[in-house]
Amino acid sequence: MDQCSIRVGAGTATFIILMVTRANIGLPMILVEEMGPTKRKMFLIHTIFAWDVYALILAFSVTPKISAEEDQGMFFRIEENAFLNNENALLSEKADSILTCAQMCRREAACKGANFLANKGTCSLFNEGQQARKMERFVKRNGSFYIEKVNRELSRFFHQNTSSTPGSNQHSAVTSCQTLLKQSPATSTGVYWIDPDDGSRANAFKAYCDMDTDGGGWTLVWSYSFTNYSHFKDDSNAVTPIPNWLVTNRVNVPVSTTPPLNETDYNAINFSLWKQLGRQFLIKSNINNWLVCQPVTGSLVDWQNGDVNCKITKYVADRSESASAPSKFLPNANYGPMFYSSRRWNSTFYYFDSYTAKNWPTHDPLGRNKPNQKKNVLDPHGNIFIRAK
Repeated sequence: MDQCSIRVGAGTATFIILMVTRANIGLPMILVEEMGPTKRKMFLIHTIFAWDVYALILAFSVTPKISAEEDQGMFFRIEENAFLNNENALLSEKADSILTCAQMCRREAACKGANFLANKGTCSLFNEGQQARKMERFVKRNGSFYIEKVNRELSRFFHQNTSSTPGSNQHSAVTSCQTLLKQSPATSTGVYWIDPDDGSRANAFKAYCDMDTDGGGWTLVWSYSFTNYSHFKDDSNAVTPIPNWLVTNRVNVPVSTTPPLNETDYNAINFSLWKQLGRQFLIKSNINNWLVCQPVTGSLVDWQNGDVNCKITKYVADRSESASAPSKFLPNANYGPMFYSSRRWNSTFYYFDSYTAKNWPTHDPLGRNKPNQKKNVLDPHGNIFIRAK
């Protein structure tokens, strides 16, 4: 049993967190007790519920084979110096702690509450009928703790609101990958739950986070491939799928609003959410140089024509075969957005063509609107990521 003490708030009460690991299945159990002169309070991993006379215990069954719902554990309320005066216990046995007593009640389906006598080290279990009459026999007794199972709905609420890791589930969703990185700097690249509008977690979703490139904190908003990479300059070649962005001309490739979960999961987050993630963007491709761009007068997420401040953050092509980063953005260059330097179609680095009957999707590290993309690449693709400035 590992024990550590922490001080919560400005008061003098100390909370002792006892963490036990079941040897047979290796899952943690947590008991939180207030070891001070004030009344006991409910304490959860991230939240303190100030109940006047209650503390909280989360007890797990030691049975190796349990259902997924049972594996979540069970919550108990604890009332200090309280004793249910009833001789008709379901079971009375030795118990060395409140946690052990709670485990005993957890394993006994008929148990709804229990007395734990700390000075005697005993635990007595009671069923629902006996518990219902407790007010008639409920007395104050020093050194006694009465524990009571929390109903299933309340227990589920506690589970949903006590995630130990931000972004690890829907109820701990963060607003973006950048927010997650700020909260947990050691977070690695991977899939996490985000909620860009920071409202109800009901519309939270999983997203892929790049926590390594150029400082990390990037949310993947689009992964794409090509319809005819081997004949790159042919009119039949285009990027696919595309986001539901505001291209005015007709397109004939699939449109996606499904969040991509990796860099080769060819999908896109709904374009209306991009600006909620930020305005700085990262363009990756395994056939062209990577760009990190800041909006100036032009903006990808705002679909605004104008200047952008871009830098090359990774050279996919040789440096000798690469020009300086583009400086202008055009949202509607016929069949998709374009990044270029001076003159359209003569200095294009990226053009996201989405029409398989005309034009082609330029990926030119030399910025000449030529087929200078990297050749003979297995699984050619590209990605766009977003973060705040």
